[in-house]
Amino acid sequence: MSTTAKYIKLEFEKHYQNLCFFAYTLIGDNVMAEDFVQEAFLAFYAKFDTILPNENVYKSFLYTSVKNSILNWHRRNKVESKYHQLTNFEDFVDLDFDNAMIKAETIAEVNKLIHNLPRACQQVFKLYYLEGLSSKEIAAQLNISINTIKTQKLRGLKYIQSKLHPEYFLIFIFLIN
Repeated sequence: MSTTAKYIKLEFEKHYQNLCFFAYTLIGDNVMAEDFVQEAFLAFYAKFDTILPNENVYKSFLYTSVKNSILNWHRRNKVESKYHQLTNFEDFVDLDFDNAMIKAETIAEVNKLIHNLPRACQQVFKLYYLEGLSSKEIAAQLNISINTIKTQKLRGLKYIQSKLHPEYFLIFIFLIN
């Protein structure tokens, strides 16, 4: 494997999930989100030798590539919808992209911390806060008591709060409510 391919693979492993979440937040379709992210990595590979070798530059290039691909896709759809008289499309503003990136990065940080929780606490935390199941649904699925679920939710939330940057925690609380 070439040195370039190793760097691309490393960046892929670091950013793929976050970029997919970013794209999904903007378009609401998992398959298309993955396609946009894969296109961004192809562009990254094609231009790798011309990009300043810096982690922040790589990350910025990838997010910008996904954002621009989605904007272009929306513009094409807007033209098509005029001809087919489909639904109206409102242009995204940069704030939408910024919010989507912040959400993606916040969820990525929370996911990193979740891996440090005990297994049972991880399960309850993910099911309740990330998948949106009720305590009753979790109790039925995991065959545990509601009190155990409440305890695990609280433990997980306290741990995340203690380890997560305060700004990220506030965003996370906003996202789960």
